[in-house]
Amino acid sequence: MLILLSTGCFYKSPLEKSFYIADACGFDGVELILNDIYYLSDAEEKITSLSRISNITVFHAPFVVDSSKERVQSLMRSVELAERLNVQTVVFHPPLKFLLDISYWRWFWKKRWFDDAKVNLCVENMPYMKFGRFRINLYSIHKFKDLKDLAQRTPLKIAFDTTHCGTSGTNLIEAFEELGGIENVYHIHLSDFKEEKGVFWEHLFPGEGELEIFKFLCYLKDVGYNRTITIEIFSKYLPEDDREKIEKLRALLERIRSL
Repeated sequence: MLILLSTGCFYKSPLEKSFYIADACGFDGVELILNDIYYLSDAEEKITSLSRISNITVFHAPFVVDSSKERVQSLMRSVELAERLNVQTVVFHPPLKFLLDISYWRWFWKKRWFDDAKVNLCVENMPYMKFGRFRINLYSIHKFKDLKDLAQRTPLKIAFDTTHCGTSGTNLIEAFEELGGIENVYHIHLSDFKEEKGVFWEHLFPGEGELEIFKFLCYLKDVGYNRTITIEIFSKYLPEDDREKIEKLRALLERIRSL
């Protein structure tokens, strides 16, 4: 099992910072979010340079884009870069519901774009939003059963996000099994979640929310999960001082490995 650090933990910081911290903490590598890099003319050179600091095992396709059409272009560019640079996995978000994401929706459901890919393509379970007493999900595919069906009838696999699962109100182990378990889940985003007074607190530091994160990790060991896990925490939930960030993340990594 490889434990990775997401560049999203240091949003708005130079990418190099994520890689140096991952290396200092002893992570097995980095999950690189391609929001600000995929369109660069020297993207391959930039990514190769970063990988000399810490290994890049997973790409996360851009999710901050200008249009529905760009979602298609950026995803295909992410796959192309992964294949050229020997990155084994690409995580991506499914389309929003039809009218909200029409170009991407039509392309995703009508093209067999994933058939010839030479990397693991992992569609992520997406979060619910809270509206009063109701939980609403704006993505065209978000039910665990539907994700499982998609993974079983196509070459696509699943990236299981624990915080996003938390927004659904479903127990982590129960959700993992509903998705088809290790047969379908090829990647995991690990962070905590809690709901307080009707407000969702997402991507918390593991152990600082209400999810049974460490029980879930023990379960993964028991069922033989041996792929990749990425720590994906919002930067505001990490200490401001970089030395303290490293100490806290290193302690988390040691705890995970001790399980």
